[in-house]
Amino acid sequence: MSEFGHRKSYQTLMAASKTLFWKYGMRKVSVEEICKEAGISKMTFYRMFKNKNELIYELLSAIYTKGFEDYKNLMAEEISFPEKVKKILLLKHEGTQDVSREFITEVYKSDDASLQKLLADYQEKTTKELRKDFIEAQKQGWIHKDLKMDSIFYLLNLIQEKLFDPVYIALHSNIQEAIMEMTNFFFYGIMSPENQKK
Repeated sequence: MSEFGHRKSYQTLMAASKTLFWKYGMRKVSVEEICKEAGISKMTFYRMFKNKNELIYELLSAIYTKGFEDYKNLMAEEISFPEKVKKILLLKHEGTQDVSREFITEVYKSDDASLQKLLADYQEKTTKELRKDFIEAQKQGWIHKDLKMDSIFYLLNLIQEKLFDPVYIALHSNIQEAIMEMTNFFFYGIMSPENQKK
């Protein structure tokens, strides 16, 4: 976290930039607009960040760190794997609330090397953790024993790529709906989770 992380102006800037980026994407939002949304001066902004890219990096880093910690805390709970899956879906829903298609596309398609490394490191860390938890769930009988773990994660990557398929996205009213449908499909297939209890 930045040395300014404890300051109210820093937290206000982070919250304001997230609101704007989620709604409009990153490219369309200027430093001036972020400062106006946060109610601070540009001078204050540049005391904390060299430029907008540095702000974006810190914002995403904070979001990724919180998401990873929330996931680990959830998986440590003394509840069944299906209950954990439900909570994972809730986390996904909360994390994508009001996010724009522009923001998702810009993050994954960014040509900023530091941003791409941040994303790659986060994906590697989360995939490793998820794979560990899936292996344990498979040992306990929650995941079909005949499914190869490599196949599961290969298909997961293919599913995630559909976020950039305009045909798939056009089937939904917004990007969050598309993300949640993907996530539900990955965990439950076409079967209703309620019916799987019977």
